[in-house]
Amino acid sequence: MPENAMPEARVDSHDQPERNFASNIFRYGLATIGPVGGAASQFILSVQLLHALQPSSFGSFSFLLVASQFGGGLWSALFCAPLPILLTQGDEPERRAMLRCLFVTNLALAGLAFSVFWILGTWLGTPNVASMLFAAYAAVALLRWFARAHAYAVGAPLRTITSDLLYSAVLLAGVGLIALSGSNTVELPYAALLVSAALGLLPFGWRYLDQQFIRISLRDLPRYADVWRRHSSWSLTGVVTTEATVNAHAYLVTFFFGPAAFAPVAASALIIRPIGVVMNAVTDFERPDLARQIDDSRLGGVMRSIRAFRVVLIAAWVATAIAAAGLMTYAPGLIFPSHYDSAYLATGAALWMAVAGIRLLRTPEGTLLQAAGAFRSLAYASIGSSVVSVAAVAVFLAAGGPMWSIVGILFGEAVIAAWIWRAAQRWWAAYSTTRAPPHLEDVDATIPASGN
Repeated sequence: MPENAMPEARVDSHDQPERNFASNIFRYGLATIGPVGGAASQFILSVQLLHALQPSSFGSFSFLLVASQFGGGLWSALFCAPLPILLTQGDEPERRAMLRCLFVTNLALAGLAFSVFWILGTWLGTPNVASMLFAAYAAVALLRWFARAHAYAVGAPLRTITSDLLYSAVLLAGVGLIALSGSNTVELPYAALLVSAALGLLPFGWRYLDQQFIRISLRDLPRYADVWRRHSSWSLTGVVTTEATVNAHAYLVTFFFGPAAFAPVAASALIIRPIGVVMNAVTDFERPDLARQIDDSRLGGVMRSIRAFRVVLIAAWVATAIAAAGLMTYAPGLIFPSHYDSAYLATGAALWMAVAGIRLLRTPEGTLLQAAGAFRSLAYASIGSSVVSVAAVAVFLAAGGPMWSIVGILFGEAVIAAWIWRAAQRWWAAYSTTRAPPHLEDVDATIPASGN
């Protein structure tokens, strides 16, 4: 949908062409080209730093990456997830006013993020210049995250793909420069990340950059209160508690044992990086399309999309598992330096594969509920799982040490998966009966806050 176009009119589901399975797989292939490239370049950077840096420095780098990814989750809650819904509601002036509000709020909070990451880097013992570089990267990356979601929401996915590919190419060039220079500090890698993210904004075009950086007014900020009340408050609750579910180990290990203890845990997590890439890429690509299909009451199309979604994720898990088994058995030195215990890392890799397996199985239903705007149901799911995850991580961390804290994440993932499946089943039941999107309060009312 062009940026200045009206959303498509709602029509009977029989008038809408349904995509077949092969078409969905092709679309997912397009969706993953850019993110796979970006993740591959970041993966190569991580492996390079794993060999070049001391464990404490690599642990700090890895923790900052976890924190920046959490920032991306916050942006998804505050801006990206509500965006497809906001672009299909109200008349044209109302939508334009809401977009102006999102642009200025996005920029203001990115400035706040810079300060937060600067302080965090300093607390971790990162040199001041490096802390500033990473803080700037984190802020620009958040701006690019919103730009990606906006391009998807207005039907311009090629802009997102181009941005991702440019980001990847520039970062790979930076990795090459780091390798040639023999650098063993973090300043150059953080500078490479910053330049990559900044140049990654260019493919979204002058019109978009004008809206984001020039034609903004603080007078549009108060309108965000409506977005917060209707969507983002529950979505943000879900993101924060989901972060506690999936990354409690990172915070507890780093805070209580230090970055050096987190380094091997983070190193073993590199094994499942491809699964996360595919999962995030397909989710970002599919969410706005599911929102449109739900709004048009295309039940068959929604079902086919979810089915293809799941098949792609399972295929990614199987391929990663085979590659990881071969790597850890025959050539662990390709990724992990000799001063890390390979048996210790293999244990972590196996635990991470189990975590990823449960995570990917609940992702399609979670995306469906996001597209339907059922953020309160998702928040309830993650609230319960976060309590389980934090408690379990603390127990296993105390009993078995940093690597076994991953088992606590496995417990939390099982809880959130069960809850999301239950909520999605009730949403499907209401949708199938009425052949129209159920009222969100009706769906949420079926999910008790206590989890019983």
